[in-house]
Order: sequence, then structure tokens, then C-alpha cells
Amino acid sequence: MTQLLAAGTGAWSLAVAAEAPASTSRSLPLVETWAGPHGGVPPFDRVEVADFPPAIAAAMAAYRAELDAITRQTDAPTFANTLVPLEQAGRVYRQVLAVYRVWSANRSTPEFQAIERELEPRLAAFEDEITQNEPLFRRLEAVYHSPDKAALTPEQQRLVWLQYTEFVRAGAKLDAAGKARVAEINQRLAGLFTRFSQNLLADEEALGVVLTNEVELAGLPESLRAAAAAEAERRGLPGQWVIANTRSSAEPFLTYSSRRDLREQVWRRFVSRGDHPGERDNKPLITEILALRAERAKRLGYPTHAHWRLENAMAQTPSAPWP
Repeated sequence: MTQLLAAGTGAWSLAVAAEAPASTSRSLPLVETWAGPHGGVPPFDRVEVADFPPAIAAAMAAYRAELDAITRQTDAPTFANTLVPLEQAGRVYRQVLAVYRVWSANRSTPEFQAIERELEPRLAAFEDEITQNEPLFRRLEAVYHSPDKAALTPEQQRLVWLQYTEFVRAGAKLDAAGKARVAEINQRLAGLFTRFSQNLLADEEALGVVLTNEVELAGLPESLRAAAAAEAERRGLPGQWVIANTRSSAEPFLTYSSRRDLREQVWRRFVSRGDHPGERDNKPLITEILALRAERAKRLGYPTHAHWRLENAMAQTPSAPWP
């Protein structure tokens, strides 16, 4: 595989296809080299939801092979033989994830959501697999502490610092037990985040305010009336109007409607997404998320999750004054 990857961009799809599960009965457009302008465009028209698990598995396998090629070197670690291939590794993995994230944000059907619940913890585990790769981190650490780093360009030094810092912040320096617990936390959080967002989406899709007569449309521009009628038609309510429980529907209604009672009803329904008794109640998820974030931060050496989150941001600390 290393030879294939080194042969040029045209060999990427061949290399990844070699790692695809044998049970895959169709080609995987997600791992093929993208064709078209601007260096290639995603093959959205050829992607099926069922493609994501085998494509991600194949991309992970290719990524592992690239990292293995770095760690199997016998030469002393340098920027050229460690940072450069590390930066170039995972191209197909990032390519597949780019399309996967588009589906997650814009085409989150029930079929995709089931796959997303399965894949998110696996993706979190894979990210930890990379940052907890001890041979890889030892090579990266050697470059970071090498006196030869001073001879690198400012951009190269920045890359060394960034990669090293990201590995350390992810727990690369923890002992085996600490790494295992952080990985466990990250996988659990990935599952909780997915459930949280899917609960919100379900409330947006299932809930809405139904308007049954034109009096209730007072103040609404024609474009918003037409959108509400189309939403009602989509939900099997012809001749009525539905203000969907989404920001793009709720905010215009709150802006233009002259019916205070209906504005309150739309607002309360929108701000209560995931905040009500039942299977889509996000409050228990929030409690667990906060506890896991706090534990992870302490294991990584930070007082709170906020300290860990802001360390590489402009604020740097939660107590930083406003500009």
C-alpha cells in the first residue's frame, strides 16, 4: 500500500479500495479520487447512506497503514520523515469524513441517524488511536525537542508545535490506564452528543405550531405564508399552515407575526426542544456530558473543561478579561 500511495494521487482510490471490506458489493465513490474542477468535487449524486460504514472502515485502514509506515522507520526522527508524512497522512479519511459531516448536518434521515449512532463512538476511538500511538508520539516528541528545530522555517516550527500540543492535549503523555479512561470517555461523549443532536432534530421535525385560519397569519409576509403552507402540505395538512419548530421558521414568525399569543407559543416550543419529559429529554444527557467533561479535564491536568477548551483559544483562560 505504501508504494501505491507514493505513486501519486491517482493511486489513492486503488490503495483504499484494497482495504475495503470483502462484503462490499458495489464500488465506494467516497474513497475514489474526486473528479471535476477545483481539484475535484464530492460525488454527492453517487453516494448512498449504506456506503459510509465500509468507506470509513477502508479509509481508517489506509490511514493506519500510512502511520505505520512512519513509525516503522529506523532513521532518527526529523521534520522531513515524521512531520511531513504525518501531515499528508489521512487524506482519504478526511475526504470521506467531509461528505459524512455534510450528511449529518443536512441529510440526517432516520437511515443515516442509525448509522451515525453506530459510527460516532468508532470515530472517536479512532482519533484516540492516533493520538495514543506511542511510537508515533515518540518520533513527534523527538522532533519537538530537537535542537535542529531552530533551523526550521517559522511555518515548520509552528506545525511541529501544533501537532505536539494537540497530541499532548489529547492525552499522549498519560499512563496506560489514563489513556484507556480518556478513550472511554471520548467514545461515551460521542454517543451522547449524537443522541443530543438527534433529539433536537426529532423535536424540530415532529413538533410545530399549526395555524388553521388566515386570522392567525396576521402580519406575516406572503413568502412566510407560502412557506408555512408548503410545510403543512408536506405534513399532510392541506389548507392549513405550519410554523415548523426550526430557527429558520420560528425567527421570521417571531419577527413579523402580530399575534402575541402565537408568538409565545412558537417561542416556547422552539426553546423547549429536548427540554421536556420523555425519550427526547436532553437534561439527563447534559448532566452526564458535564460530568464526563469535568473528569476528562482533570485527567488531562486542567482544573475544568473550560480551562482545557480555552487554552489554545484567544482567551486562554476562563478568567481572561473581555477586550
